[in-house]
Amino acid sequence: MTGSATGTPEGREPFDRLLGELRPKLHRYCARMTGSVIDAEDVVQEATVKALEAFPGTGPIANVEGWLFRIAHNAALDHLRRRARLDAAHVVEDIDMVPDPGTSADDRHTAAASLQTFMRLPAAQRSSVILMDVLGYTTEEIGNIIDSSVPAVKAALHRGRLRLREVVGREEFGSR
Repeated sequence: MTGSATGTPEGREPFDRLLGELRPKLHRYCARMTGSVIDAEDVVQEATVKALEAFPGTGPIANVEGWLFRIAHNAALDHLRRRARLDAAHVVEDIDMVPDPGTSADDRHTAAASLQTFMRLPAAQRSSVILMDVLGYTTEEIGNIIDSSVPAVKAALHRGRLRLREVVGREEFGSR
């Protein structure tokens, strides 16, 4: 993970630049966590607002990327809890996808299937698998982001990958 910053006016410009650079990565993570690219946009927006509000009072931040991912992770979990409360009796089967004119129907179908597959995992397993296998973080970095121990992250990864194998029926998730 990259970047350090201080919650001072001088530290604001590098922070804003890093936040802009990380936005697509944060969006990919949140889309897979929520199962919806539209909901992910809301979650990233919420996380961005929280980060911008918290930044002036934080003091030195050794790992800005990890700090931002933790805020996004917590915002995604909050979103999932709110959605579960609002929709307790209804399982969300439709994945909201905004078609990109530059992508084929097959690509959109694959993306929707991927989101639906990830949504079958519990949140801890889903976040661990996404952070490692999709975004390339280490177990230590994942532990910092989701506020968990390395052994707990490894267990969540193992269980999540096993569950994905069951769901998908392929062995491609066990390569790490």
